[in-house]
Amino acid sequence: MSSMIIWVLGIGVSVALLVLSAAKGLFWVHVMVAASVAILVALSAFVESRSIGSDGKGDVGRQASSNLRHMGLVWTWAALATVVTYSFDILQWREWWHFFIAALAFAGLTLFLSATLQKDADTKTDDDTMFKIAHGYAIATLVGAPLVMLGLLQQGKMWRYFTEAGQRSGSQDWAASNVYFFGALAIAAIACNAVIGLRKGKR
Repeated sequence: MSSMIIWVLGIGVSVALLVLSAAKGLFWVHVMVAASVAILVALSAFVESRSIGSDGKGDVGRQASSNLRHMGLVWTWAALATVVTYSFDILQWREWWHFFIAALAFAGLTLFLSATLQKDADTKTDDDTMFKIAHGYAIATLVGAPLVMLGLLQQGKMWRYFTEAGQRSGSQDWAASNVYFFGALAIAAIACNAVIGLRKGKR
């Protein structure tokens, strides 16, 4: 329970800092907050995964659950940052709600897989189907997250703040780009760790 309270407070504070820096137009502060959250969540996932160990298949399930839970937290963080920044007109971006819905859907799916794996581990149930599903999902995420990052870089989204288009009403997507770029970085790192761990439990 205490760890959950810490996570809720951490996400809340980070989203508040993102919104404040976006409202003030503090681009580099916004970048540093987004990058710091990504690094901290990824490190937390690695530390927790290692602390669980891998003495048996149940531990592999717990490791997978932990990694997926952290990935779900990143998606949740991205969804919250998006909806607060754009639904309250802190910045204006016409397509924000598409990305909010997508992030929310991925958060729900990832946290569901995490909870299912944790339940199986707690009841000492060896569900190979769930291992295969989680393994496939982690691989797809590991491939997809870097593509998101490359797409943002290729389209110039990461520097949009410094262009006239990025300052126009309806086109101020630079804050979302920061969140999704560094969120994808964290998710890619955690997914890589998840894939390695799940290989031990996949028959």
